[in-house]
Amino acid sequence: MRCAILGFASLMTMGCTAAPTLMVMDMDDDRPVFASKQPEASEPLVVFRDWRQGHDPSKPCPADMALVADSYCVDRWEGSLVEITPSGERPFPATMRVGDHLVRARSVPGVMPQAYVSGAEAQRACEMAGKRLCTAWEWWRACAGRRKMIYPYGTMHVAGRCNEERSLHPVMQLYGADAGPEVWYMEPMNNPAINAQSATVAMTGARSRCVTEDGLFDMVGNVHEWTSDPAGTFHGGAYSGKIAIGCQYITTAHGFSYHDYSTGFRCCSEPVGSPE
Repeated sequence: MRCAILGFASLMTMGCTAAPTLMVMDMDDDRPVFASKQPEASEPLVVFRDWRQGHDPSKPCPADMALVADSYCVDRWEGSLVEITPSGERPFPATMRVGDHLVRARSVPGVMPQAYVSGAEAQRACEMAGKRLCTAWEWWRACAGRRKMIYPYGTMHVAGRCNEERSLHPVMQLYGADAGPEVWYMEPMNNPAINAQSATVAMTGARSRCVTEDGLFDMVGNVHEWTSDPAGTFHGGAYSGKIAIGCQYITTAHGFSYHDYSTGFRCCSEPVGSPE
């Protein structure tokens, strides 16, 4: 019997849960034959997970977010992803392109933050967690704090506090200093081997002194962070060079669908009790 597996489908609708069905088609017979071993359906597959469900209403933000300016919540750590599969959830590799994978954003310490992600992909991932991308102003205010500082930690640059100032650009290290201009095109800039090199992306929260007054880590350096501008804007700089202007660093040269080794994100959200 020649067989083809028809699998994971119709799960992209926001707010839905579904238990996947595994079906096998006999290529010599049009009738479907269900596999003898079905995925267990005791726990439905949760695609959209809103942090407000079951949340303590006396606390404006979840534990993985901080309240900023008494008006909105911001992820404490740069975003990473979980992939939603027929067998459940699993961490999504931080050096892998999102593509068609079904993923949800999370904010946790001690993991490699997601890179190689576009603004559109980051936006969807935040929405799957009941969050959203920050606006440009929200991002800057969260980084600079109420005192409007240049860096998350103050007005003067302190070497080593944030993950920046790498001595050799990681693209040049991988491809060689004599490589031609083609290495700066999108495909080679998305090579997962770039961030697999030593002294590249740091684990979330590893630079414990690169923190804002509200307890937000790595807002300068490590990976760029997308904001909600549909034209394409990311902030904060990455590990590959000194961020001389700190929280004011901004890149507008790429569209919302752009991605490379340096593009990451973090999510924002309205606090509990505020109008959506």
